[in-house]
Amino acid sequence: MQTQSYHDYIQLNKEIDQIYHETAARLGIPDSVMTLLFSLWEDGEGVTPTQLYGEWSLTKQTGHSALMWLERKGLVRLVPLPKDGRSKGVFFTDRGRRYAGEAIEPQLTAERAAFGRLTGEEQETLLHLTKKIIANLKEERVGLVFPALKNDL
Repeated sequence: MQTQSYHDYIQLNKEIDQIYHETAARLGIPDSVMTLLFSLWEDGEGVTPTQLYGEWSLTKQTGHSALMWLERKGLVRLVPLPKDGRSKGVFFTDRGRRYAGEAIEPQLTAERAAFGRLTGEEQETLLHLTKKIIANLKEERVGLVFPALKNDL
């Protein structure tokens, strides 16, 4: 008898999303802006906007709006990359680096502590099973037909 459902898993993911949303709201920034700040802070500067958006599955429009928000606030700058003059990398300004440290690092510290309270085996299992669910879901979606698309709402 199955006591847990996939619905329970999705609800837990939404609860995690809500924690991040609440952090962004406390900081007074859009969720997508916080996402980009996390990425730049954790992964380093100099990545292209496309890489940033792809890492977090942001649409180009959402990612671009968030990036322009950060640029307008003077927190990041776009700089042509030496390898390819057409591509630009995203870099913190001095102000942006200070802000990200104050805004992002406390949340990351909490995340690391929460994840660190799991045993090594639990961490590996969590990551392994989550990746497996994602792969399975992608497989199951291949060829899906949505009859609702034919209906006018």
